[in-house]
Amino acid sequence: MTTTFAGAGRYSGNGAQGKNRIDGFVSFPGGKFDDLQVDGVCTSEGDLEANTIKIDGVFKAKGNVKANSIDCDGVVTIEGNLRAGRVDVDGTVSIKGDKVEADYIMCDGVLSAENQVSADLIEANGFINAKEIVGDKIVIKSFKRSRIAHFIWKAKEAFTNADYSRIDLIEATTIELRGVKAKTVSGHDVIIGPACIIDRVDCSGILKIDATATVGEVMGNATAQPQESTE
Repeated sequence: MTTTFAGAGRYSGNGAQGKNRIDGFVSFPGGKFDDLQVDGVCTSEGDLEANTIKIDGVFKAKGNVKANSIDCDGVVTIEGNLRAGRVDVDGTVSIKGDKVEADYIMCDGVLSAENQVSADLIEANGFINAKEIVGDKIVIKSFKRSRIAHFIWKAKEAFTNADYSRIDLIEATTIELRGVKAKTVSGHDVIIGPACIIDRVDCSGILKIDATATVGEVMGNATAQPQESTE
């Protein structure tokens, strides 16, 4: 069953089962939902919990957000924390809370977090800005822009001077980077690919550094291996 709220006004669908589709200029107090789809401009004024959340429009959450899966093709701002099983970012997502927690994050757009991003697996062909990223496997291959990421970065003034993902700390068992600026990268097996600028690398396993990358201090008992440039 699909419940559609179109137009402008206030939606009170807390606890509604099935798909809840919002198409218009709508606010609601938060609450628990089964499936939530936003095609218009929507504001959640409190904590939000749902099975799935699909954003094709503009969505702002003033509280915490929790979901099994979140799919963003639009513009999302979360003022609280985010907890999700799977996060797919093809648009722009900005999280201003203390933490982003997920099992899997796929980013082909722009993900910006003011504090920590934690996930078992992070795969990004777009751009990630965060204070810290921690996980088991982290693969960030920015620099070569997809068409959507190029459009987003040109359109969003906060990012117009950047061609890199910018992260203070990246920590994981396996790390592969391209087009990333970071202060510290710490892991067991680490690949520093083309166009990276890294202040410090701490590696205890296999370390590969591309000839086009700039790396400052190297720490740990790493076994260095040559990395051929793919540029």
